[in-house]
Amino acid sequence: MNHRVVLKQLRLVYFAVVFASLAVTQTAFAQASSQGKIVEMDSASFQQYLKSFGYKTRGSIPRAKTDSSDSRFVSLTHFSSSFTLGGVTYPFTMLGFPPRSGKQAQFSSVIVPLRMNFFGFSAKPIIFDPGPAVTNIIHSPMYQNAQFASGFGQFGQMMQRATFWNKMDPERKWSVRMKQPRVLPTIDVEVTPETGSLFKIGSSLFGNVLIDFLDAEALTVIQVAGLGPDELPVFVTDNVIAEALGYHSAYSVTKPGGTEAFQTYLYTSWLDPTLVDPIIADVSTFNHENLEWFNDPFVNNVVMDWRYPPKGAPGAVCSHNTFLEVGDPEGNGPTFQDFPTVVVPIDGVDYHLQDLVMLPWFADEVPSSAENGWYDFPATDYISVPAVYCQH
Repeated sequence: MNHRVVLKQLRLVYFAVVFASLAVTQTAFAQASSQGKIVEMDSASFQQYLKSFGYKTRGSIPRAKTDSSDSRFVSLTHFSSSFTLGGVTYPFTMLGFPPRSGKQAQFSSVIVPLRMNFFGFSAKPIIFDPGPAVTNIIHSPMYQNAQFASGFGQFGQMMQRATFWNKMDPERKWSVRMKQPRVLPTIDVEVTPETGSLFKIGSSLFGNVLIDFLDAEALTVIQVAGLGPDELPVFVTDNVIAEALGYHSAYSVTKPGGTEAFQTYLYTSWLDPTLVDPIIADVSTFNHENLEWFNDPFVNNVVMDWRYPPKGAPGAVCSHNTFLEVGDPEGNGPTFQDFPTVVVPIDGVDYHLQDLVMLPWFADEVPSSAENGWYDFPATDYISVPAVYCQH
């Protein structure tokens, strides 16, 4: 489809969809004035402000559909299995062919750069250009090969292979991998004091927009640009969050002819490492969301409510999270400071990756069936015991 036509249609649909959504989601930002004032904040308070939003999930597709072999359902290549805990069986679905098959799967993605234009905060619009963020993401270990404890490859590829190391084919050829992404032309998004807030930290500016506002934009782009279930849309902002550092989502769409498509997508902020702590810098949010997409693509892998690790930590509390979200235990709660990011260099550039838990952590495996008995990746030595589950 011609890009100019797409943008024209996008702008028309945008007003109809986005503002209809906002009519029922007007949650004013407590930290910022609706009069369009730029809120000044010291660095320490700013770091806490960002971390308080954490990571979220949005939509979900029923397991009865994603586990079905009905040819009318169209989706990414995935397999289903389960583990048993306390006499209860917990099914899960992950991307790729079954590990025992030895087949290799590659997944397509399309990066959607969002240029956030803040109006009403100063005489001229304040613009956050996503170009540097997109370049950094494309050259990161999520798309490029790098050295990890389990070998040389992409981050997701190496983590998933390590997870199923002792459950894959004897020749260990099984793999999942991201293809090099295609990038859509940058899309301009207009933000006003009713839909966003601006902050000043020293001489740097930072934005925050309503999550429903950005999500409506994402859904509109998926529809108008004709993005399908065979590729992952990755929406990217630079130094702007959306009431969350990132999130991933899934929903089903009925197509002509009676087919039903399972659409997945994710949003990731990209935060300047000179402005924020390493735990949330550059691609840390993308590696968090990307691997949660690999491990819970349809947001329907239910587990028991787990406590934040490490075991016995004074700050550990019940997560009230019953999804198999591999990024949340170490990077989305009060004990995140116990798990520093892992720096992975490529061509002289340092990329900050959050450490993530692996399937055996959720499955209470002792010892872990993952490579070398690991429970986490890429650090591999931050966690030495499986999850502690909350009793309700």
